[in-house]
Amino acid sequence: MVRLPKMRATREPEASEGQLAEPPEVNERNLWIGARVIGGTTILFFAAFAFAYFYLRSLNNTHRWRPDGVDPSQRYGLAIVLLFAASAAVLVYAAWAARQERGWLAAAGASLALGLAGCVAQVLEYAQLHFGPLDGGYASVFIGWTIFFVVFALIAMFWVEILLAEGLRHRHDTPVYVPAGVGDAAFYWELLAGIGAVTWAILRLV
Repeated sequence: MVRLPKMRATREPEASEGQLAEPPEVNERNLWIGARVIGGTTILFFAAFAFAYFYLRSLNNTHRWRPDGVDPSQRYGLAIVLLFAASAAVLVYAAWAARQERGWLAAAGASLALGLAGCVAQVLEYAQLHFGPLDGGYASVFIGWTIFFVVFALIAMFWVEILLAEGLRHRHDTPVYVPAGVGDAAFYWELLAGIGAVTWAILRLV
């Protein structure tokens, strides 16, 4: 009986992490496109609240659009929109400083603090409200619009926090370490802060 030689099992060479990694320019392009797509989606999402505001206001069924006493604080509203605007402006500066290979971490940290302060101010305003979402069309739009805006703002601040943490972790690796996506985060937060300014103008001035 002839014995066949044992065949050794061969393994395909495993691709290293470096071989699978995308070039930096591809990652940056994906982030650029993704930020713009998310920005467009965000605009369409909050456009629904703007439509609801003007539609319900024009109908004013049973004169329940905005009963007496449904008046949010103007001081809180101004403080919130200014905090968000300042946070976005500082983050735009941080992105500019990063492109110029200058220190950007302090500005990003200040942007994060201002943005979170705006979210806290919105929560504090809820504690002072004397109406709820069932007190007419304006109240329901106000509560829904501002709650969802805070949710989006917190997501944006989470993005900023990730970039800040990565920058702090690698700050000693190179003279100026800039993680991918700083400019894209600044673009999105600037866009969202602009939506916040429109929100403030419609809900509190119109």
